[in-house]
Amino acid sequence: MKKTVLITTLMALFTLGAASVYANHHEGQHESEGKQEMNADANNDGKVSYDEFKGAREKHMEEHFKRRDTNSDGFIDQAEKDAAKQKWKNHHGKMKDGEKCERK
Repeated sequence: MKKTVLITTLMALFTLGAASVYANHHEGQHESEGKQEMNADANNDGKVSYDEFKGAREKHMEEHFKRRDTNSDGFIDQAEKDAAKQKWKNHHGKMKDGEKCERK
């Protein structure tokens, strides 16, 4: 049962995260998409293979999951979801007000 919940949660996070991987909401704060893709070039041959691209995305998703799993129990519970939602609202509220936000 726990594995099913974990797998379902990871799949949901991957789906949500994959949709926003290329988003650049904060102009000038993040690297351009092309540069991000080249950072995935693990063997520095000037090309990004599917495996390199996939590995970079998986690493990104793992980091995202760890940020959301604030108590490090391997699950994202409702309290952690609520905290992330509130943090997102605060962040985007500042952006609407013209304030610069730092990513942590």
